[in-house]
Amino acid sequence: MIRGYIPGFSMPNKETRYGDAQIISDGKYQLVIDGYMGEGTTKLINYMKKWKIKKPYLAISHAHYDHTYGIRKIINDDYFTPRALYCYDPNTLRSGLRNNRGSNEVKSDIASLENIIREAKNRNIPVKYLKHGDNVSFGEIRFIVYREQPTKVYDDDTEGWAYVNDGSLCFWFPELRYWTSGDGCESMYEMCRKTGVKPLFFKIPHHGNNCNNTQAKGLKAMGAKYAWYNDLEPDGIGTCEFTAYGARRCVQNGIKVFTTVGDLNFIAQNGKMEIYKDGQIYQLSIPYKGKSTLKSPSVDVVRNVFMNKYGKSNTRTTNLICYGYYPYATQKKVNAVVNMAKNIISGKVNYGKNEERLAKVDAKMGIGYGQLVQDEINSLLNAKSKKW
Repeated sequence: MIRGYIPGFSMPNKETRYGDAQIISDGKYQLVIDGYMGEGTTKLINYMKKWKIKKPYLAISHAHYDHTYGIRKIINDDYFTPRALYCYDPNTLRSGLRNNRGSNEVKSDIASLENIIREAKNRNIPVKYLKHGDNVSFGEIRFIVYREQPTKVYDDDTEGWAYVNDGSLCFWFPELRYWTSGDGCESMYEMCRKTGVKPLFFKIPHHGNNCNNTQAKGLKAMGAKYAWYNDLEPDGIGTCEFTAYGARRCVQNGIKVFTTVGDLNFIAQNGKMEIYKDGQIYQLSIPYKGKSTLKSPSVDVVRNVFMNKYGKSNTRTTNLICYGYYPYATQKKVNAVVNMAKNIISGKVNYGKNEERLAKVDAKMGIGYGQLVQDEINSLLNAKSKKW
C-alpha cells in the first residue's frame, strides 16, 4: 500500500502561504518532497516525529526558501538520519545567467542550495542529483523525474523567480497516475503531452496559480479528475489575486480541486486510489496493485471516533491511517451506528428496549454495537446521561 499525506492548516483570515510539503510512504520507506517554511515546517516535522519517521528520503523541487527551509531543518535535526537527499545540480542554474538583476537573485538561490547540499554531506547523507528522465525507486515507491530548465534569465524576470520556478523538478508516479512538483514547469500540460504522461490526480504548480485555461482544458482531456494546491484563501478557491488564475481555471474545466485547509490524504491499494478530504472519499482506478496494510476497525475504535479521540474530519482521517485503520471501513461503521440509531428513534425498526435491544443490535452489527447504538440514541435525543 502507498499513501500520500499533505499537511493541512486552519482557515486563515487572509491569504497565507507556507510553500510546499508532502510525504509519500509505502509503510517502510517515506519520501518527503519539499519542506514548507514557518508554521508549515513546524507542522511537518512534528508529524514526522510523532509517527517516528526517522529515515526519510528527502527531495527538493527547486531552490526557493519556501520549499527548502523545512528540508534544511530535517537535515540539521539529530532526530533524523535521512537515507538520501534528491535535488538538481545547482550548477544547472548557472548556464542561464546573464548580466541582469534577475541573475543576481538566482545566484543567491544557487548559494542557498549549495549550502543545503554541504550540510547534508557533513551529516553523511548521500546527495543525488536528478535530471530529466531519471527513474527512481525504493520499496513500492517509484517515480520518474521530468524537468525543463529555461534557457536564460530574461530581463523582465527581475527577481529570477520564473527562471528558478519553471526549472522545478517534476515527479511522476506512474502506478499512482499522480503528478507533483514545486513551482513548475512552465506548462504542465505541454510537459505531459510531450512525455506521454496522463495524470488523474495532480498538484497545480506554483501555489495553484500556474495553469491557464488551455492547460486546464488539455489536462482534463487527458483524463485528469482531481488536483490540489497549497495556498490558503479565506474566501475559497481562486479568490485571491495570486492563486486565482490556475485553481479557478481547473475548476471551470471540471477538475475537482482540493485546498490545504485541513489535511489531504490519499491511499493507493488493490488497483484504486482513495482521496480523503473534508469527510468525503473520491476514488480513482490506477495501475498500482499493492495490498492494503490497514485494518478494519474494532468496536472500540468506532467508539473512540464518536468520542473524538482521533480528532475530527481531516485530522481524524490522518490519525486513523497512522494508527493502521482503514478510514473508509471506519466511516462505514460510524455511519451504520448513526443510521441504526435514527431508524430506532423513527420507528423504522423495532428492536424492543433495554437488554433486548442491545442483544438484537449486537446480533446484527457485532458484539458491543448495541451499547454504542444506544449511546448514539441518547445523544440524538439529548439525554442527560448516556447510561440507561
